[in-house]
Amino acid sequence: MGSIYRVVRIEEQMYGCEELPAGQPVLCDVLLRDAAGAERTLPYPDKELTRLGINEGDAVELAGEDTLQKAPHRLYFTRHGETVWNVENKICGMTDSPLTPRGQQQAQELGEAVRRSGAPIDRILYSPLSRAADTAKAIADATGIPARCEPLLREQCFGKYEGTPRDGAEFRISKTHFADRYSGGESMMQLAQRIYNLLDRLRADTGTTYLLVAHNGIARVVESYFRDMTNEEYAAAGIKNCELVEYHFE
Repeated sequence: MGSIYRVVRIEEQMYGCEELPAGQPVLCDVLLRDAAGAERTLPYPDKELTRLGINEGDAVELAGEDTLQKAPHRLYFTRHGETVWNVENKICGMTDSPLTPRGQQQAQELGEAVRRSGAPIDRILYSPLSRAADTAKAIADATGIPARCEPLLREQCFGKYEGTPRDGAEFRISKTHFADRYSGGESMMQLAQRIYNLLDRLRADTGTTYLLVAHNGIARVVESYFRDMTNEEYAAAGIKNCELVEYHFE
């Protein structure tokens, strides 16, 4: 992957009254800005910009010093930092278990890592539960990326299993029953509906790259949106606290 920029402005170069020599392409000055805010202007043939479908606001990659290509539409996902119930091996679900001091440190370190990476993130969306909200705010503080709450990113409600051991035998089996609502909770099918609807909406917003800050239950749904998984793979899927995953919309 080359360096990633956002196209700020495209202006055709002015030639006054002079005619272009035969065969010389019409050039545009393309103003590029990277994730750190640094800018550069690149002269580029207008015909080539049209062929590539590059417009103002697009994310582009710069291969070498002077070759542009349209960047894939990316989505980034992370799970909140470590919580009290993570340490106690309990299922959190919709129960609002707070971050531990280690979880707060993980969130701050992730924010710094995102800032250093130059990832072209425009917006942060986060779950309303405090463990995800506090993680997102730490990332926003480190990067300056605007963040807002997205209620659809709340964790799955695991009903009767919340507060029980995460590795309980009954719960492991129940996770493979996709219509099971866990006696007052939310089924995997209900969860997938709201997360898939959100991802469809973000896919359509081609000019914006999002970072989602949410939960392990959400992580497996997002993973299933981007790749085929067996039921067993889905039930076992998950990511570590503050692990950052990159996806590409096709």
